[in-house]
Amino acid sequence: MCKFFKVLLKALTLSVFLFSSVCAESTSFQFYSERLSEKTTIRIALPETYRHSSDYEYPLLLVMDGSTQFNHIAGNIEFMSTFAEIPDMIVVGVSANSRLLNFTQTELEQFAGRSGGAENYTKFLFEELLPKLREDYRIASHVTVTGHSLSGLYSAYLALNHADVIQAAISISPSLWWDDFVILNDLANLTAEISKVRWFASMASEPDEMAEGFDYLEAAIGKLTNTNLTWELRRFPDETHDSTPLIGNVMGLRSVFRGFNAVPQIEVKSLEQLHSYYADYAEIADYNLPMSVHQYNVYGLKAAYEGQLAWGVEILEAGIQSFPYSEILWDSLATAYTMNDNYTAALNASEKAVKFAEQHGSKYLSEILLQNANLKRDTQ
Repeated sequence: MCKFFKVLLKALTLSVFLFSSVCAESTSFQFYSERLSEKTTIRIALPETYRHSSDYEYPLLLVMDGSTQFNHIAGNIEFMSTFAEIPDMIVVGVSANSRLLNFTQTELEQFAGRSGGAENYTKFLFEELLPKLREDYRIASHVTVTGHSLSGLYSAYLALNHADVIQAAISISPSLWWDDFVILNDLANLTAEISKVRWFASMASEPDEMAEGFDYLEAAIGKLTNTNLTWELRRFPDETHDSTPLIGNVMGLRSVFRGFNAVPQIEVKSLEQLHSYYADYAEIADYNLPMSVHQYNVYGLKAAYEGQLAWGVEILEAGIQSFPYSEILWDSLATAYTMNDNYTAALNASEKAVKFAEQHGSKYLSEILLQNANLKRDTQ
């Protein structure tokens, strides 16, 4: 076991780094759509770090079938972002009142009036709902959409037809069979002129037209050239249609944000190297997401514990500049100062961690108070 993790396991009370969250702060409301002529339940989970800054903007994840898929996806995002595997995100679940209508792009005779509304639904999402969300919350320009089954078909539709409004899509067991696999005809129309988009699609152990559609996709997508679509296809043979959203969304998030973690192993980077890394990443991914609380926290503590204490302090201090109200970063900075035998600075940082933890009702409060008590004892 590397020194970084050994020290972390021995020092659980010195930092909140390991105490990852799996329950985001959430709320819900009814949104009336003129386009759909109906109310839709919208559920929103804000990152635990949302109150750590007054101006930081978060990428958005739109969860289709929000009434059934929202909870586990929001929890996994909170967990994965804590370890800088993916960005902190605002998660929005959109309940589906008319799945067949809203998630299919063509109207079939046997479902006349009950299918083919995907384009209208897209206008609801991006011309009605998204402006409301941007008005109320600090949302960055990066949007990911995830869906399962029929809504997986819809997220695939967005990836292949609306890269102008989304940057990434996740399609779990998508119903590609719809209308004789009509959506796969869109693959031939993809050119280098479309915006960059990342697409992850997966299939569980499923029979008949579900498996046939994925076979068709694998064969067709491998022939693509001269396109800005970046894709990954995965099969989960041990999963069923109903169980696969759990693993599918985790792997999908890892895929569409591949390369996001600048220090995935035990090697460390300086603040200058981190800035350079993310400048390069922005060019590759075609979007720029400034470093989050958890990135500063993970990279700063890792550097401190892996023999680059000065780097760690510099990274954590830079984090405080961007997130001045973060009890997480103030507490970790107190830990780094303690490692440097700078107990006065450590206590000052710890006092600020306590202040913001109490203001935020932080779940980390007991750990922060314990470090604060230890520092007061050691500085007497």
